[in-house]
Amino acid sequence: MTELSRRGFIGGVGVSALAGLLAACGGPTAGPGGGGAGLRWWDHFGGLQQAHQKWAAAQAKTLGVGIEYTYNEPSKAVEALQLANQSQQLPDIYSNVLGLPLSALVESGWLHAITLSDAAMGRFPEGTFVEGVTMLDGVVYGLPLMSDRQYWACTWYNSEIAESVGFEPPHSYDELRAALRAIADDGQFVPMTLALGDSGRVRDQVDDLAQAAGFPGWQGLRYDTGEYAYDDDAYLGAVELIKEISDSGWLLPGTNSFQVPDARGRWAAGNVGFFIDGPWSPGGVRALNEAHLPKMAVAGELTPEGEDLVITRGAPAPTFFAAGNTSHADAAIELLESFTQDEYQAVLAGAMDQPPINLDAVARADVIEPYAWLVEDFRTRVFRAPQAQVRNVEVNQALAVQAPVAPHLGDIVQGYLGGDVTDLRGELAKLSDTCSQSLDSAVERASAAGASVSRSDWEFPDWQRGTDYAY
Repeated sequence: MTELSRRGFIGGVGVSALAGLLAACGGPTAGPGGGGAGLRWWDHFGGLQQAHQKWAAAQAKTLGVGIEYTYNEPSKAVEALQLANQSQQLPDIYSNVLGLPLSALVESGWLHAITLSDAAMGRFPEGTFVEGVTMLDGVVYGLPLMSDRQYWACTWYNSEIAESVGFEPPHSYDELRAALRAIADDGQFVPMTLALGDSGRVRDQVDDLAQAAGFPGWQGLRYDTGEYAYDDDAYLGAVELIKEISDSGWLLPGTNSFQVPDARGRWAAGNVGFFIDGPWSPGGVRALNEAHLPKMAVAGELTPEGEDLVITRGAPAPTFFAAGNTSHADAAIELLESFTQDEYQAVLAGAMDQPPINLDAVARADVIEPYAWLVEDFRTRVFRAPQAQVRNVEVNQALAVQAPVAPHLGDIVQGYLGGDVTDLRGELAKLSDTCSQSLDSAVERASAAGASVSRSDWEFPDWQRGTDYAY
């Protein structure tokens, strides 16, 4: 969360997109989670495949148990878990792509409690484990391994093209336009590509750009008032920037249909100037064309006028779960605990995917300089957001039944780029209304079921941009 369906909440997709998952699956079936004598580990982290294969082999020797590691493409990971659950083959540990509130997953039997040693707990930064996000009643159910201090619409560019054409790292919309125009006028290279065929990636990058532009919330929901406002000028400006880039002919042909691997692969080939991608881009590029790594440079994240960047993120979400019906619980938890070790944090840092929960590990890892710079930028630019489910854990009961909204932001942006949507602000206003109605309905259902929850739980009038929120 967040491929950005896997990043959408730093390891999971938005709640509304998968609210029907538990109903569709009927909760986990009885039977062995591992389906055999050894452990089964599934995740959807493309940039970590090789590192996780090696870690699985090493831990198999340490724990004295076979470990079968499987990587699933982000777009297929949820379906794979559904099918595994239905066939009584849920893996013993799996990454967080379900996107549902912790309480809903626990109540439905999808999760096993994770009892970590005092030594393991002591390796996490203060404030990592949060009630309602990774814990319930003080019991850990989700293991957070990736830092909440990150932003996702990073402006990656080819340093050799920058030197050849002659442009500076852009920080404002106008500076990006000027750099793209310079590349186009030079004629040797293609200015830019994006993963515009992935509506989830489009959604999350526009959410990020809007927050960077000053939107006082996340995913269309204002922190201060608890109201949806997708039609805010910050959203309009971010979408119009992408529209102008597209209309100006600055995008690689085919970009409108590119999924993330397509766009990243074209950029890594070396003939495209810019690619907006998350901090995990170097890890993904290395898997596609390692020779491109020395050419990678990053300019942080754009703001409309080059203002200081301020990003707000919630508490670290779970990265991994143990299956509720695993028949190898002790070994599964031992494997999860191994992820807290400094050695694994170094592996995670060196993979240049999402930054590890311990950001200090990056300084000790073998990473390219732009990645190290970006992680340091996260320290000063990213702040802790208020979350309704943290202040009132019963909010999770509403989130668990919130109906999916379609079309979502990414779909609308795709329609606008393609010409099917002509009144962008009007469509975004409709999206705000639809999201608000969906949340209202979820609150009513949860209240009727006995939860103490109201829309006021989403209101944080004391929130201040650029500070860590304290409850």
